[in-house]
Amino acid sequence: MEESSETALVDDAIGEILLRLPPADPACLFRASLVCKAWRRLLSDCAFLRRYRAFHRKPPMLGFFNKNHDGRTTPAFVPVVAQAYPYPPPPILKPYGASAAETLDCRHGRVLLQSWTPSLRLTVWDPITGDHQSFFSAQGMHFDVAAAVLCASDGCDHLHCSGGPFLVVMAGVASRNRDDGMAGMALCSVYLSETAAWSALTSTPLRWSFNNLDMMPSLLAGGTLYFIVGGGVEILKYNLATGVLSEISMPPTNERNQCLVAAEDGGLGVAAVEGNSLHLWWLQQTDGDGLGEWEHARVIELEAIMSTGLGGPLHWLDVVGFAEGTDTMFIMANYDIIFGVELVSGRIRKICDIGYIQCSIFPFMSFYTPGTSIMPIYTIPQFVICQYLFRLL
Repeated sequence: MEESSETALVDDAIGEILLRLPPADPACLFRASLVCKAWRRLLSDCAFLRRYRAFHRKPPMLGFFNKNHDGRTTPAFVPVVAQAYPYPPPPILKPYGASAAETLDCRHGRVLLQSWTPSLRLTVWDPITGDHQSFFSAQGMHFDVAAAVLCASDGCDHLHCSGGPFLVVMAGVASRNRDDGMAGMALCSVYLSETAAWSALTSTPLRWSFNNLDMMPSLLAGGTLYFIVGGGVEILKYNLATGVLSEISMPPTNERNQCLVAAEDGGLGVAAVEGNSLHLWWLQQTDGDGLGEWEHARVIELEAIMSTGLGGPLHWLDVVGFAEGTDTMFIMANYDIIFGVELVSGRIRKICDIGYIQCSIFPFMSFYTPGTSIMPIYTIPQFVICQYLFRLL
């Protein structure tokens, strides 16, 4: 009896140690699992995984999806950590005859893809488990669109949304050439996975005449989704609770080099590069209708710090994305290096080297731990794990 109590105490102590392994380096969890079968079973245990996610609270950024598809049937993924991913994701789009996949959004551990087959088909994909669900776009929205994917579980902490219900919000701008009364209107529809159906179209008139949405990532802030319209001139606001679609004017920024970010109070913000400086604007709410005034919050100088990471002079800066749940946005310098800029502290760090990309990036944030892959880790032969870890070294 005493021996079993001592064993339980040792197991508890080991569990407390393993609990503190950094989620941003999933490979260290794999290495820990090689110590013995007991450790491998512990790291694959559902109760331990729940504790692990609750302890760390914020899912790490494992990498990002590049919007550019280059004719491939699976989207390009750029890891920023040594991933413990022994099985590649399945070629999910080939059965539908799609010629290419394009990333529309990435949130709550899911990726939203679009492809033409020849109609516009959307796919919600969990890269960790390989689960995916495909469906056609909403009727009446066969034009340039932006879309967002969200977890639809009530009370979810979004630390592990795999397998739960989701919703997709699709927004678009009706063509000026339409003759059905929709010209000059912004449109929106919501898809619920539980009903496998789209809602009726919601519309709002636009102050300006646009033909398209900007394909920068959407922003989820305070129960509201935001999309950039018309190359950065306006913002579409969709209230998830009320289903109301409305329009907000942009602050006076560089229209072609900006993105939506979360403000310090959790509301809407805009970050824009002008020259070698990053300008931050927060929307100050002034009434119950959600209208407000833009406040020029601060300026972060980029040239000196980024030049150090570049190893040479700074020639070009391009805003490419923002990671929700953090205060970090991403800027591409000199066409090939991505930096992360922390908006509160102003800290800048080099994320990765990458070839030139023309559009935005979509950060993929999720816990990846043994047992969340297609096969539990304790069922994977030891030599397979060793071969994979050898490639990580």
